[in-house]
Amino acid sequence: MLFDRLFTISAFEGLRLMRGLIATVPSVSVSDCPGALIAYSPEAAAYDLDAAVQLHSVVAPDAPHENVLFYRECILAVLLLEMPAFAKLMTLGRGRFIKRIRGEDYRDIRSVFREAKLLVDPPSAADIAWWDAVQGRVRLNFDQERLARAREAEGLSLKHEQTELERLGIDRAPVWMAIDDNTAGYDVLSYRLSANGEHNLLIEVKSTIASPLRFIITRNEWNNADQVGDAYLFHVWDMDKNPPILHVRTVDQIRPHIPADNEKGKWKSAEIPIGIV
Repeated sequence: MLFDRLFTISAFEGLRLMRGLIATVPSVSVSDCPGALIAYSPEAAAYDLDAAVQLHSVVAPDAPHENVLFYRECILAVLLLEMPAFAKLMTLGRGRFIKRIRGEDYRDIRSVFREAKLLVDPPSAADIAWWDAVQGRVRLNFDQERLARAREAEGLSLKHEQTELERLGIDRAPVWMAIDDNTAGYDVLSYRLSANGEHNLLIEVKSTIASPLRFIITRNEWNNADQVGDAYLFHVWDMDKNPPILHVRTVDQIRPHIPADNEKGKWKSAEIPIGIV
């Protein structure tokens, strides 16, 4: 079911009524709840009971019955289920999130948070605890998504290098260093031919869904690459494409985009555009 159907007070309140009915009549099935509710109380038809049935499996079974607290449990459950784009705004902090959802595009989302009493100023200690907990969960989910995307990109680079080594006639297999040694300073160890025989090729793998296409490099990653030079490559996978598209960049191609330190301090990370080479 669409996020817009699940993330509504109509669906939340419908589920709250269903949970109340199930607590009173344990023999009633979840699928029969909408009909039973309407038969007992016709005004229940005003709520999105179909969406409530879908929500039942994702909202904690011990969610408090009080409507405001119950709505908060529903918000958390749907956010973690769908991870909509606006969820990332929540990691910026409560105040900044509230300011960012004032536009017309966020009207329905704002109404849900308002009904859950999450836009009240000043917030209570319980309100702050909720925001802190949700921000932590959302941030963890985004971190897990990024890690999963990074691992997928590394796997793609591994397959790409295996094909390349076979094409070059090198009877060796690439090594997934990011799995074996996270301190190595690169993600995939491969090989290339030179006048003196085979030599190591160190590959840093980046995954991105950004538009325009770009990736983030840290100072430590750049220092590692700069020290190795020609034997270091960047594999940048555009994961927004199906199938993902690989962009290969050398150290010299990245170098013009590396910022310089100045009197204000030293750079820690840089955004590198992926344009036409």
